[in-house]
Amino acid sequence: MDGFCKNGNTTAKVLFVCTGNTCRSPMAEYCLRKLASADSIECVSAGLYAFDGEAMSANSLAALAENGIDAEAFRSQSVTHALVETSSLIITMTASHKAELIMRYPEAAEKCHTLLEKSGGDLPDPYGQNLCVYRKTLEIIRDALKEWIIFLNNK
Repeated sequence: MDGFCKNGNTTAKVLFVCTGNTCRSPMAEYCLRKLASADSIECVSAGLYAFDGEAMSANSLAALAENGIDAEAFRSQSVTHALVETSSLIITMTASHKAELIMRYPEAAEKCHTLLEKSGGDLPDPYGQNLCVYRKTLEIIRDALKEWIIFLNNK
């Protein structure tokens, strides 16, 4: 996890990246908002192949709502140079997302990590599956974010 910096201020800006920015990365964004102190961690999400302005998937919204998180206002966005440049930490859902991001933005390589980096796995895409799969995805995200929060708070 080398290469982390807070861009000269006390707030860490975390960018979550997945494919379409309608399932995994927005669930991670909203989950981190709930778990972390708003004073020390800012977060946003985007997709490598997202269509700007789409709502979060219905099952993502439902899984978050079951956990007391209202994400109805969410709208998807594509990864941009500005998002990458202004983020102090970029967390992708898979190793292939990380590789694609680094290919597009090689200058950001040191701040790119996968959500499940410590376990070496990828977070499977729940897109189009039933609510139980989305619940499990959110559980995995929440558990991984607890480790990332400890990391961020110690920087």
